[in-house]
Amino acid sequence: MVAPISLILLAALMASCGGGTSTEDAYREAAQRAVQDSVLTLDNLPEGWARSEIGAQALAGLSLNGDCAALNGRGAGFPGEVATADSEPFAGPHNQQLASTVTAFSDPEAAQAAVRRANDLVLQCRDQIQEALKRAIQSAAGDLGRLIGSISASVEPAQFKPLGDETSAYSLKADISTLLTSIDVNGHILVIRKGPLTGVLLYATLGDLDAGEEEGIASALATKLTSAEASLPK
Repeated sequence: MVAPISLILLAALMASCGGGTSTEDAYREAAQRAVQDSVLTLDNLPEGWARSEIGAQALAGLSLNGDCAALNGRGAGFPGEVATADSEPFAGPHNQQLASTVTAFSDPEAAQAAVRRANDLVLQCRDQIQEALKRAIQSAAGDLGRLIGSISASVEPAQFKPLGDETSAYSLKADISTLLTSIDVNGHILVIRKGPLTGVLLYATLGDLDAGEEEGIASALATKLTSAEASLPK
């Protein structure tokens, strides 16, 4: 009798473990769909936006190293991450550039911890981010980069319209000196959390920011995060 009972108990244990794995797999599959559906597309942007020809080069220049390298994935690789998707980089009709990243975590607590860690790293890595911003601008300039004399850049905590469950914002500023003139670059790094999801928006433009447009785009990302959260298994 011992052997049959042992087999029954083993089968019950395996079934129990299998149920847990099935639940995790279901969440992972839903999370992968959710992040893909949540990144910004051209349909979410104002008229005149298009796929960026220089965005990929600029993003490649934003690579950080050491402890700061954790920020490169904009959520990917953080503890508790389940799935991450990146949008294409897009360009606006008035020299704007943007890209978005959405990450799903195992639960809201993991997402909150990721936002706290990202905030800490942005402040700790400010010098690296500023140098990376300079490289990104130089890279995006392409052949015209030879006309650039110098670039100064700064990254500072900023205020922004509250979106989702929490929003973190950092202003990006750069001054480009060329042989003929100087050019300002302004933008933001935005981190929006909704439940177990985080959305990162990188937005920059030559000259003054269009605050209304930027808020509208950020709100569109937050709306997509809200819909994505509703699609995840509870």
